[in-house]
Amino acid sequence: MILELKDVTFSYNSKWNKVDVLKGVNCSFERGKTYGIIGKSGSGKSTVLSLMAGITLPVSGEVLLEGVPTSSMNLQIYRRDKVSVIYQSFRLLPLLTSIENVMYPMELRKVPRREALERAEKYLREVEIPESCWYRFPVTLSGGEQQRVAIARALACETHLLLADEPTGNLDAENSEKIIELLKTLAREHNYCVIIVTHDVDVMDKLDVIYKMQGGLLVERKA
Repeated sequence: MILELKDVTFSYNSKWNKVDVLKGVNCSFERGKTYGIIGKSGSGKSTVLSLMAGITLPVSGEVLLEGVPTSSMNLQIYRRDKVSVIYQSFRLLPLLTSIENVMYPMELRKVPRREALERAEKYLREVEIPESCWYRFPVTLSGGEQQRVAIARALACETHLLLADEPTGNLDAENSEKIIELLKTLAREHNYCVIIVTHDVDVMDKLDVIYKMQGGLLVERKA
């Protein structure tokens, strides 16, 4: 077990009333598997992702990474060293080349530049980015290429917990399939835990476990 949510609740105060988003969520995630989280807009999917990413903490209950609650951690270090997030909009740094984007999280952890460069090259090869793209800026790459660079950057964090927020939302069907196959390979061959928030029915059918946000809870639909 790498990640677990125990009796997690989350609420906020709107202009008019208190909104209970999560009402006692219990679920667990293992290495070597791919998970999907689905649900209607406003159902709480993004809140769950924020809690797992260490962006915020639950009102009650615990989010546990390998048995340790995130509430007892320095969240900045947790986000830097323990979890990687891939976004629909890629979020590559526009003034850095592809390889510099991949090196960036390693440089934050004070990895020596030569070592960071070698590892960045390795990760770019793993996601099948050709060398001709390594020193190009994100704006010059296709959407599929940008998402692969974003995945390589996530690999550079070496966390084995990878969260993906609609990772195929800006891609065509062919590139979407390639990205999902790549994420499945990371889970099965490299022992990652991959958790994907998605609306894409084709993506759901390819994952190991599906959770649905319903009434403030996560309900398992498929295993």
